[in-house]
Amino acid sequence: MALGRYDYERRYRRRMWTQILKVGVVVAFVLAVALFSYQMGIEQLKGRDASLRDEVNTLSRQRTELELLASQMQHAARTAEAKLAEAEARLQRDVPTGDRARLLQLVTDRLKGGMDANRLGFVIQNAQAQRNCQQPENKRFVIATPLMKSGVRGVGFANGTITVTGEGVSARDGQGNPESWFDPGQPVTIRIIAIGGKENVVTGPLPLHKSVVIDNNEYRFTFAAGSRSFVDVTSDRCPFP
Repeated sequence: MALGRYDYERRYRRRMWTQILKVGVVVAFVLAVALFSYQMGIEQLKGRDASLRDEVNTLSRQRTELELLASQMQHAARTAEAKLAEAEARLQRDVPTGDRARLLQLVTDRLKGGMDANRLGFVIQNAQAQRNCQQPENKRFVIATPLMKSGVRGVGFANGTITVTGEGVSARDGQGNPESWFDPGQPVTIRIIAIGGKENVVTGPLPLHKSVVIDNNEYRFTFAAGSRSFVDVTSDRCPFP
């Protein structure tokens, strides 16, 4: 009986140590797996950290390059704006506009027409802001139309040495029929004729202005719409130049 109990206790202890050993093996295996996984995670984190650091460095470098490029572009833009402002100022200074352009065109046309440059310079040099002009003359005349058969067709100035005439477009009534008087809203043609046949023509809607030089005198005409059929004329005569 003692031998049987001994064998039973031996087998029990053997089974217990076997189970303990199995558990130990499992625990060791689990610990080994966990340690391996932990080490792999550490390596992955190190790799990811290195990758992130490289990416941060790349982005930082790109940001520096972009900031430098933006600074260069701003400098180029300021330089371009300064050059544009300088060009505009030079253009305004060197290229005539308004009255200067009109006078330059007149001078150019006169020179192309054969006028002596010295003569033209003399005229410009001796032109005066204050001029000894005579009292203006005010007259009127009838603008001719296709249906106008009578009336004062022209008017004379400077003791009849200058004749002014004009033609216009017939006005129309409410039914669209042409009338004998001219339409002041439409362009008219004014002819200024000096003795000898020299003619100056001005065309356009009223009022109109025209200056002519005859026998060392400048005649400045202003034409405005008057009463029906008539155009009012004002003429100033001043010494020229």
